[in-house]
Amino acid sequence: MAIPNQTLTTRFDTIMQEAERRLSFEKWQGTVQDWQKQLRSELYDLLAVGYRPGAPQVEILDTVDRGTYQRQYVHMTSADGVVIPAYQLVPTEMETPVGAVLCLHGHGPGKVIPAAAETDAKGRPVVVDGERDFAVQAVKQGYIAIAPDHRGFGELQLDEDLEADTGNSCLQLSMRAIMAGKTVPGMRVHDCMCWMDYLRSLEQVDEDHIYITGQSGGGTVTLFSAAIDTRFAQAAPSCYFCTFAASILAMHHCSCNYAPGLLNLCEMYDIAGLVAPRPMLIIAGKEDPIFPIEGVYEAYEKLQDVYAAFGAQDNLELYVGPEGHRYYKARVWDFFAQHA
Repeated sequence: MAIPNQTLTTRFDTIMQEAERRLSFEKWQGTVQDWQKQLRSELYDLLAVGYRPGAPQVEILDTVDRGTYQRQYVHMTSADGVVIPAYQLVPTEMETPVGAVLCLHGHGPGKVIPAAAETDAKGRPVVVDGERDFAVQAVKQGYIAIAPDHRGFGELQLDEDLEADTGNSCLQLSMRAIMAGKTVPGMRVHDCMCWMDYLRSLEQVDEDHIYITGQSGGGTVTLFSAAIDTRFAQAAPSCYFCTFAASILAMHHCSCNYAPGLLNLCEMYDIAGLVAPRPMLIIAGKEDPIFPIEGVYEAYEKLQDVYAAFGAQDNLELYVGPEGHRYYKARVWDFFAQHA
């Protein structure tokens, strides 16, 4: 006698296996440049990014002297009217123009983690571990760093989630976005593109050296943003890059990882291939339980094929940290400097 829930599992396994992945690089018959153009355009539309270019309005509301850098609390009004709060970290002493790094938090209290702020959106003390203070690391390397809240986190949670202390609004935002033909990943990419516009408008920023890095959910947005927006000169996603099959389709993950029809378009390594030939450091944890290292190695092998098609193998690197799901800074800043 059939066991009902096992038949359901089998059905969904089949759906995942039979997904078309029609724009996967390994199926493409033309040039790598034409493949990127086609996939980037369709990915942009599938995510419903809806970006409109133009320097956004950014207001500095508070400044804290941290000795070697100034931590500014800012509001950026994005192209669709949403006010995005962020910390902007600026070296106290710098010879301009300097590079800049967009630093993207993972699941948790938001921008306060990469910026190592003292309290979160509810006034509670912030504890930073796993080298996740990467905006502070960036400013100490001489970069201007931006650490924004993603939509659904920190100050950008829905009122009911802030009151209930659920930690994020990803589920509600994802469901509402789907009903309107939008996606949360697309909205977050949209905001990163607006931050890019802002950074390029600053006289003290070298627009050819604007990089992006993030951990976990921030790694997701790092990868998608660098894939879609070629103005990001380098990228370093941490503890996200894997195959979809081995990670977000193999176990429970937050709803903000998903977009309707994405698997029919491509696999994760194809999205990463849109970053080529620009330098990218893939960061993984050897013991990461939700982005398993076996899937990382499989995806990295596929990604190497794209970089090889550009003759840019030296622009791609994999660093595997010895622990689990966290940020690993060991190679990040040297990698950025070496490929500047």
